[in-house]
Amino acid sequence: MGNESGQTGRKPFFRRQGAPLMVTGIILVIVFGLFIMAGREPGEGFMTPMWIGVLLGLGMTGYGLYRALKGPGMLDNLEGDTGNEPH
Repeated sequence: MGNESGQTGRKPFFRRQGAPLMVTGIILVIVFGLFIMAGREPGEGFMTPMWIGVLLGLGMTGYGLYRALKGPGMLDNLEGDTGNEPH
């Protein structure tokens, strides 16, 4: 009758591998979106290179979500190297 979440072997969501990348991407989207809104002059429109930061943040968020949901890839090595050196 102990803690059942510890017995299932599942990690909490923000302890997963892609979660920090996803959170960083969300922060980038918010910050660059605020820069776009704050720096906009009346009648100027939305043509600004700051959209590159928003797109970069969206890409980071998407890849971080994918990594967090799918788990480690076949190239990930828990020892920190690529694992292709002979032992």
